[in-house]
Amino acid sequence: MHFDFITVYVADMEASIRFYNGLLGLEVLRRHPIEDGELAFLGVDGQPTIEIISGPAFADNTYNGFSIGIAVPSLDDATKRMEENGYPLVRGPISPNPSARFSYFRDPHGIEVQLIEHIPH
Repeated sequence: MHFDFITVYVADMEASIRFYNGLLGLEVLRRHPIEDGELAFLGVDGQPTIEIISGPAFADNTYNGFSIGIAVPSLDDATKRMEENGYPLVRGPISPNPSARFSYFRDPHGIEVQLIEHIPH
């Protein structure tokens, strides 16, 4: 058994694609229409992915209580890029242990996105 994907229901697929693909660089692996909406998988083939589902049923949908963690090569560079693109830092950077640094942002639909830089020992 292994973790495969997380599903996020959103009102605006294009805003989510711009955020996760355009800004954070997650590859769009699959994208296709579904009944009354659209579905997209983003990430790295063979690794856990983000499944985004949009459609009229999710127009007023809001999430809270979880975050999506995305590893970045440089937390400082990623934090700067997020802020330059209109996504203010929610909290961080923090370093809860010597092997990692985190910054927190919100995606276009209010979902917490945790950027992590793994620090080699």
